[in-house]
Formats: sequence, C-alpha cells, structure tokens
Amino acid sequence: MSLLSASPTLPIGLDDQALQQLAASLTSQQLVWLSGYLYGRAGAAAPPIAAVAPAPAVVEAAAASRLTILFGSQTGNSKKAAGLVAEAARRRGLQPQVRDMNDYPTKDLKTEQLLLVVVSTQGEGDPPMAAEELHQFLLSSRAPKLPDLQYAVLALGDKSYLQFCQTGFEFDQRLAELGGRRLAERLDCDVTFEDETRQWAEQVLSRIIELQPVPAPVTAGAAVAAPLVASVGAGYAPEVAPRPAAVEYNARNPFGAELLEKIQLNGRGSTKETYHLEFSLADSGLTYETGDALMVQPRNRPALVQEVLQAARLSEAAPVRLEAEELDLTTALTERLELSVITRDVLERYAAVAPQHPRLREILADTAGLGTYLYGRDVADLLTEFPVELSGQQLAAVLRPLPARAYSIASSLLAHPEEVHLTVGAVRYETYGRAKHGACSGYQADHLSIGDTARVWVDRNEYFKLPQDAATDIIMVGPGTGVAPFRAFVEERAETGATGRNWLLFGNPHFTTDFLYQTEWQQHLKRGTLDRLDVAFSRDQAQKLYVQHRLLEQSRRVYEQLENGAYFYVCGDKSRMAHDVQQALRQIIQQESGHDADYAAEYLRQLKKSRRFLEDVY
Repeated sequence: MSLLSASPTLPIGLDDQALQQLAASLTSQQLVWLSGYLYGRAGAAAPPIAAVAPAPAVVEAAAASRLTILFGSQTGNSKKAAGLVAEAARRRGLQPQVRDMNDYPTKDLKTEQLLLVVVSTQGEGDPPMAAEELHQFLLSSRAPKLPDLQYAVLALGDKSYLQFCQTGFEFDQRLAELGGRRLAERLDCDVTFEDETRQWAEQVLSRIIELQPVPAPVTAGAAVAAPLVASVGAGYAPEVAPRPAAVEYNARNPFGAELLEKIQLNGRGSTKETYHLEFSLADSGLTYETGDALMVQPRNRPALVQEVLQAARLSEAAPVRLEAEELDLTTALTERLELSVITRDVLERYAAVAPQHPRLREILADTAGLGTYLYGRDVADLLTEFPVELSGQQLAAVLRPLPARAYSIASSLLAHPEEVHLTVGAVRYETYGRAKHGACSGYQADHLSIGDTARVWVDRNEYFKLPQDAATDIIMVGPGTGVAPFRAFVEERAETGATGRNWLLFGNPHFTTDFLYQTEWQQHLKRGTLDRLDVAFSRDQAQKLYVQHRLLEQSRRVYEQLENGAYFYVCGDKSRMAHDVQQALRQIIQQESGHDADYAAEYLRQLKKSRRFLEDVY
C-alpha cells in the first residue's frame, strides 16, 4: 500500500492523482525522507503554536521540584561538580537552577527552600574568590533566619592542607545555625571528586524525591512530536557511520605523553632549579586553552620506596589489594600511594593501628602544633619515629592515594600544535636528617628523560582566561614559575593578533641566573607582542626588591590601565607574594584615586567580582 493512500482528505489545491504518480516513482525510504523534509519546511514557515498551559496540579508539582544548585569555584572544579549534580537531578525530573556564587544576590538566600551548595576551599581555609561575598554575608549578623530551608553541602578540597574543606564546613554549619535542615550530611571530597559527587547526588536527590514526589516531565506536544522525529531519523541515511566517541583522559585514564624536550632554565650557580618541559599530544585528541592546567601523575622515587619498605620491615613482593587490583607492595608504593607528605587523615589512621604510641594521639589533639609536626615529614619518617608491626595491606590502608599535581600550562596550542609545555621548579630540601624531594617536581626533574612518557590529562580552569575582547589590555604578575601561564598568554595573543597591550612583571633572585625565558621576552618586546616588561631580581642589591615594589613604582600606569578596563592577573606563591600584590594594588588605587582605604578595598572587590582580577596561586 502506498504511504499516501491512507491520507485524509487533501487540502484545496492538491491533486490526489498527481501525488500518487509521484509516489509511485519513489522508494519507501525516499518517501519517509520526503515526509520529514516537507514536515520541516512546513514547521519553519508556520507561525509558532501557542504553548498549552499545563494543569494547575502540574504547575504546583513543577514549582515544588525546583531546586537551586549554588557553586563557588576558583578554577572550575566546583562548577563541574555542580553540573554533575544538575545532570542527575534532571534525570529524575527535577528542575535545578545552577547559579554561580559570584553572581548570586545575597537577598535571594531567604527565598530558597531546596538548596545544594557546592564549594571549594583555597589553601588553608580560604573561600574561593567567587564565594567571598556570599561567605562573608552568611557568617555576618545580617544573614537571615532560614526556617524553611532544606539543604546539603558538597565540599571540595585537598587533604594536603590542614584546613581541608574548611569553606564547605563553614557553609554547612552556618546554614544549620540559621535554621536550615540538612537533607544529608556534608561530603568532603579530596582532589578527585567526580565519583563521590555522583554518589552524593544520588543520595541527596533520593531524599528530595521522598519529600516531594515529582511527576514525569512529559508534555502533550512532546509525546506527539517525538515519534515523528524518531521515524524520520530512523529512515534517513542509515548507511552513515556513527562518529566514534572521543576518548576522555582523566585520573582513571591518563594519556601517555612523550617528553620531547627538557631544558634547565637557570644558569650555573643558581639556588633555583627550574625546567622547561615539552610534551607531545600527537594522536591524543587532547586540547587545552591558555589558563588551563596539566595534571601530571607522578611516581615516587625508588630511594624513598626502599626507605619506606625498610622502615616498615616489609617485603618488596608483599601482596596488596587496591580497588580490586592485586599488586606487589613495591608497585603500590611507587605508583599508587602518597609517600612524600603526611596529612592529618594519614596520621589519624596510623594512630588507630599504633595504640602503643600515645604520643600520636597527643600530636593530633594539638591543633595549633599539628601543622608544625607534619611539615617536612614523610612516611619513612613516621614509620621510623613510631615503629609498629603492619602487613603490606594494613600499610596501604593507612596511606593516602597518590594524587596528581597540577601545573599551569606554559604554551599556546596555536603556537605549538599537538604540544603542551610546562615550567617546573624542582623542590628539594633536607629535614630530620634526610634529603627530601617534591613528589612530582622531583619525578620530572630526575626520572623523566626525553622519549619517556608521563601520565597526563588537562584540567580546565574556567576563569583564568584571556579577555574575550582582544583589544583589552592585560597586566600579568608572575614571579618564578608563576610566569608559566603568561608565556602562554603572550604566545596566544601574538598568534591571534590581539591589539590589547601585554604588560608582564617578573621576579626571581638573580638576573644572570634566574631570568626565565629571557630571550623569548626580548623577542616579544622587539616584535611589539609584549608592550612592557618590568623585572625585580630580589638578591641583586642590598635591599630586597619584589614585584609588588615594581607595581608601586608604576602606580599611575597601573591605575590608568585598570580605569580603562585592563585585566589584572597574578600567578605564583599564595602565602606571601599574592597577599603582597593585593596590598600594593589597594595602595595604588587609594593613592591614585584620591579616596580612602575603604574605597580601594571596594574597588578591588569589584575587580574580582567582574573577574578582571584573576589569580592562579598555590
């Protein structure tokens, strides 16, 4: 039977016999394609159909199912986690509103009834820049009572810091103090958070569904349209091969990147040891943007592994089971477990298996002194100071998984196709009678040679980005290895022909030995792709000179560029440099504007809120 023979009465102007003749010359597949084509043409030409208002009961149910997912992120991880939660919510028929704390009006808090907070912690307990205003408001006396609020908190952090997930803890505690009721206990996630986030989302969303059943979000229009679209798609071009899914590289599936080049950047006699490394991304499909980071999965030093085995009095071949995988202890200690630092949770687990050492409990109880004890100690130190009989499996259960380290990418993909470059400072020191090395910097400096492969993946930084307007000026403050992303920024703007001026402030101990990428900066100055370069070599004169001093010397220029819309970037040391640069910037604003300190503080706050002041500090 012809597909047209069962048609209803034809509209005026169409001849049934002519249509039948046309149909007779077409195959069934062609007829199906033509029906879809004509349907699409008709839909494009027709006026929009007014939406059918849902029944009142459906409106009420939809309102009840709406929830807010509020994230506060520095690099984008909390945003990613919030996206995972939102995706899970939509699968359950909920209607989440995902909102950035940076843009969230504090007055909206008192109207929330279902709230999921996803927030990271920076360093030792600081909120991310995007969450500063809401965090300050919430902890103040101005925060409203929230008796109608049901909420849950997902906290992201890094266990290598004592104040692990402190910001999430403070949000959770304060919301409860204001009358909010927890949907679930707070979850604190370490540097790998995706799997735990999904599990937490299912737990919290199940609780929400229990409290407020949600009907399946199906409309009459969707029920009619879906079969038509499906039938047209099924009948059209079945021979087109599906595109293969792109490989996703992450902590569970890193890419093996070959090391193409390795250059020590410091001159002879320098107290610094900085390497420029170039990795191949050929055939990986991996891409990145300037401002992103490269995650590098280290391997522990063989010497440190042997010291741990000796201190624990364990065999190299002792069997260990990690996540359903059977390994020998040497492999587990080399590739899977953190040895170079001790964190609070490791010390707590060790104290639990070593009750014969009450001193461990005293150390843990001394909150003020705990950081001092942990600083500079590694697992071999702990096992030597407090010896205990453990099996290989027990030792593995005490230790923390070996996390990857993030390095600011020092290259533009436009300038270096299928490559990624890093600037790595080797960390070396001596404590408690033994030489210590940074786990990942030492791995790259000492154990990674040209031709070797490193396990890597890209970590997107949502916010540390170049201005969208290529005519915008940028000011970059990057002493030491903090210069890495700015090498990428300048390369990118040179490749794209951006007209905005690029100003770099760089510092290090000595001009003759520590001027990283000196030749490249001189070339950029010559070409005009770097407008200005100010340097501060702290040990080349009697009085130490740092980048913040160079900023103050150029006070008028800094303020004028900010007033004209410039972006201000800082990368490098968080504990001292970043604080000193902000202090200098407030001083510049106060001096050049002619206003007081409060005005300068508010000016800087607005720069942060508009994401024109951006940090990548560690």
